[in-house]
Amino acid sequence: MSEKSQGGGCAIIILNEKEYVDSILSDKNLEPSKTNTFLSMYARYLYHEKGLRKKEILKELNTFMERNYPRYNPLDWSASIEKYANKAGKYPLCECKGVWITEEELKTMEEIHDKILARLAFTLLCLAKFQNFRNPDNHNWVNYSNGEIYSMACINTTAFEKDVKLNKLRELGLIEYAKKVNNLNIQVLYLYNEGKQKLFVSDFRKLGYEWKLYKGEKYMRCAGCGILTKRKNNTQRYCKDCSDKVRNERQKNIMRKRRKQIGGNLYEVELF
Repeated sequence: MSEKSQGGGCAIIILNEKEYVDSILSDKNLEPSKTNTFLSMYARYLYHEKGLRKKEILKELNTFMERNYPRYNPLDWSASIEKYANKAGKYPLCECKGVWITEEELKTMEEIHDKILARLAFTLLCLAKFQNFRNPDNHNWVNYSNGEIYSMACINTTAFEKDVKLNKLRELGLIEYAKKVNNLNIQVLYLYNEGKQKLFVSDFRKLGYEWKLYKGEKYMRCAGCGILTKRKNNTQRYCKDCSDKVRNERQKNIMRKRRKQIGGNLYEVELF
């Protein structure tokens, strides 16, 4: 499942949807930007895992939003929730643990004498494998927009350069475009699933960084959220977002202790 932004520049890919829904229900820590993604998955979760149907699904979705979404207004969300409930039975939850990249596939990408093109090729390969997992009849097609692909590849460039780089991969015989003029899908031509499995990719949030890590660059997995981030020093444990959260939590704990100490001292003074 992926949620696409209106501008086409970002896609949220959740490999294991059942695991994701279970985690949100357990810790209630839902990022506002992922609300639509979660509701769509939760509706399918209720249908396929809990055996609920539309009326019951609508009730559960609204109940979740009332309890967990700040300033929830049912009128603002009624159309979206209705849509997710209607489509709940269409597709089962995806339970993909990750994708394997084979030795031959890695060799193909390593032979690309351009670091950015190689990173782009790696991203397209991962996306094609994931979509093959979701649909066995996919035949290695990638149906994300250029903006989404480049965002996941961690490549920041102009719209013109995006087309130029994809055309270079096509000239190398690595991808092909759909024949229909208005179809922007890309078919990946360098999948060799029968080869020796070499690299397992289980996180699609920063596919470009996954490639950089494989190539030996200084990246690390955040101890908080698990996302890949550039390593700045040997003591670093968190990405920027998690580092800010940890720092804020420490400051709150310090303030709580100070309040308790001040309260205790005031109590002692009053007794005296």
